[in-house]
Amino acid sequence: MIDNFLFQHYLVVFFDHLGQRETLRKMTGIPALKTEEKSFIEHTKNSVGRVIQIREAFKDYFDAAKACEPDGLRVRTEDQEEFLASQRKVEVSIYGISDAVVIAVPLGTSDDNCAAVNSVYDALIATCGIGLMSLSVFNIAMRAGLNVGVATKINDNEIYGPALESAFYLESKLAEYPRFLVGKELISYLQWVENQPCGTRIGQAAKEIARICRALIIQDADGRYMLDFLGAKIREVSANIIDQDFVAAAFQFVNAQHQKYIKEENEILSSRYFRLLRYFQARKGIWGIN
Repeated sequence: MIDNFLFQHYLVVFFDHLGQRETLRKMTGIPALKTEEKSFIEHTKNSVGRVIQIREAFKDYFDAAKACEPDGLRVRTEDQEEFLASQRKVEVSIYGISDAVVIAVPLGTSDDNCAAVNSVYDALIATCGIGLMSLSVFNIAMRAGLNVGVATKINDNEIYGPALESAFYLESKLAEYPRFLVGKELISYLQWVENQPCGTRIGQAAKEIARICRALIIQDADGRYMLDFLGAKIREVSANIIDQDFVAAAFQFVNAQHQKYIKEENEILSSRYFRLLRYFQARKGIWGIN
């Protein structure tokens, strides 16, 4: 059975809910009294319900991306076959581990990396958009690690290997505050695609998508790389799906959490939300927020 495993490079996103432990600890047992049911149901909505909503949001995004039909009529008839080939994507795995979501994008393609990097782009956009939505709509902070490494599928959906461990390590040990930390191997992969020698239009399309992906990544104040989920490039490519009100609601939630933890004298969480708040303040002008 082990001989049948196919190992290849994957982009892995390990996307985790924060603060779930506090909510779960309030669910001390099955309610025995009618008066306890309301509180139990509320805690369930804020824990299990939120986990399911985030998983469904990722699934809906990738289903929509997969179903989107490129408009081949925009190009000349003789170029349509190449154009449609440049829009293809690889099959992305999405699955849950407890309150985390894993996205795995296989990178072993033979079309000048076009289908793979198209799906890498989708994964980065989904992480930015759904991460922001979790703050704005669900009032839950998220944290993620994204990196490229070796892995293999162990069933129809799940992957296992160093790539998964690397993304998990970035999220759990290095990210520290609610941000989407990017590993150096992902940056190297994008640079490699961007600089690949190719003489096909498909290859040129891959190079352009890789450039856009790199424009979504910035270096944070501590020297680590992260997705710039409120940057000018995400506003440009989101085509007004993310609007000012959406960002403003997230900003208000982050500010409220920062003030809450200051009041509670929780130095660890107040400092983490301060770092996130500082990032929002640096980007609010892009979205026209005062």
